[in-house]
Amino acid sequence: MEGTAPDASRNGNAAAANAMPEQSDMMGGNAAEMADDAAEQAAAAADSNPQPPSDGDPDMEDPETSEPVLPAANVAEDGAFATRQDLSTGPDRESGLFFPTELGRDGLKHPLFLWGCGGGSTPRNYVDHMNRIASHGFVVLAVVCRIGDDGDVLTENLDWLVAENERADSPLYGQLDPSRIGAGGHSIGSVNTFFMVDDPRLLTTIHVAGGSLDDVNDVRAATTGMGGMRLIHPAAFFVGETDTFGNNEKLEKDYAAATAPLFFATLNGADHINVARRALPPIVAWLRWHVAGETALANMFLDAAGAFQMEPYAARTKNW
Repeated sequence: MEGTAPDASRNGNAAAANAMPEQSDMMGGNAAEMADDAAEQAAAAADSNPQPPSDGDPDMEDPETSEPVLPAANVAEDGAFATRQDLSTGPDRESGLFFPTELGRDGLKHPLFLWGCGGGSTPRNYVDHMNRIASHGFVVLAVVCRIGDDGDVLTENLDWLVAENERADSPLYGQLDPSRIGAGGHSIGSVNTFFMVDDPRLLTTIHVAGGSLDDVNDVRAATTGMGGMRLIHPAAFFVGETDTFGNNEKLEKDYAAATAPLFFATLNGADHINVARRALPPIVAWLRWHVAGETALANMFLDAAGAFQMEPYAARTKNW
């Protein structure tokens, strides 16, 4: 962010229908696919998407923090904020920052989300995903991840983001809530996130199509579920039904080994690539629950009739 200006502005209410045309097929399909998926899942979730118990007033306060909570929104749609992005920022200028245009509206201190990009991709490949999350009030940093990185690069980027809240000439100065942080990633980004799951600053992690590796330098090496053993915070796992890269099997081992509370969903009809898009509604809901503290959303995951326990999700939970 330092020395660069945000390179784009976006209306949060139109994000799903405006995917970047250069977006790589490698990381998630085209704009029409995302728009169709979002519309289908919005319809499926609408009836079972509880809103915070208020009349929609964004000034409603969280009783635990006495800070304004996020404005009410359907988790399968864009949130209440227009967003901006800077695709050349972070400690190495390879990261992408996505944030509400109107920071601090109604006194909000924004929760944070750190995202590890899939192998061979950059934040540009996740513009629609990250703007969707930012439109709900989160400040999101998407990080380039590579095989062999372990968790160091992600931790370095989280350190940078938290420090921006204290840097007087940063646009983020004083706008963030460093007590509300989640992390996650797609493919190798998920793998590398497993190496930082015990960071005490995190409230949760999200793992999309990327099970942990015993040998971070060899994606074909056997895995024993070491990532699951490391988990100390609630975590969500998402895989595509037709993923052919072995990630479903790896995440099964992480699930079996974990003692932390877990939610594991297979998205029917999704593959290794488009699962990152297809899982956006539950990802948003999970972050609003675990990072923003909207406990009313828990039943979407934990109740047998919850939105994310039904088609197109095949889900299970443990340790709650």
